[in-house]
Amino acid sequence: MTTLQVADVRAFMNLLLLSDTFDSWGFQGASVTSLTQYTIDGSINTDYLTETEREARKETGLVFSDFREVLTGIIRSGRTPLRMTIVLTCPRELLAGHQSTTAGSYQMTIRFQDKSLKLISGISIGSFSMDRSDAVFWDSFLPAYLEKLHIEFTQS
Repeated sequence: MTTLQVADVRAFMNLLLLSDTFDSWGFQGASVTSLTQYTIDGSINTDYLTETEREARKETGLVFSDFREVLTGIIRSGRTPLRMTIVLTCPRELLAGHQSTTAGSYQMTIRFQDKSLKLISGISIGSFSMDRSDAVFWDSFLPAYLEKLHIEFTQS
């Protein structure tokens, strides 16, 4: 697990909320605290979907584009939120053929608090293993990916 301190919060938030850069990333959940606490748990309510939509969601699950406008509406209410956490999972197609040994998913937690924005890497493990190669891979992949997006950060 690596923590990256984003240098330009506004630039990152614009990339996150006003572009499609992270739209294909899986959406695990979000919490925003402003006037009140907003929480999106990231689970699919299958009763709401048609059979066709249910089948499609089996493959894609929830993606960030499903919630980007909702979160933008909450966050852009005129004032900076007190706290915010968004958990995204990297789409497999970005991993350039990496074969996971134990990871179920590669996660990026976006955490804003006290005017500071941190990105925290993590993996969900499909089964217990002492093998840390997936965590090592993700801890090096995420900073390299962010550099390609011209996101300035420091490792803390």
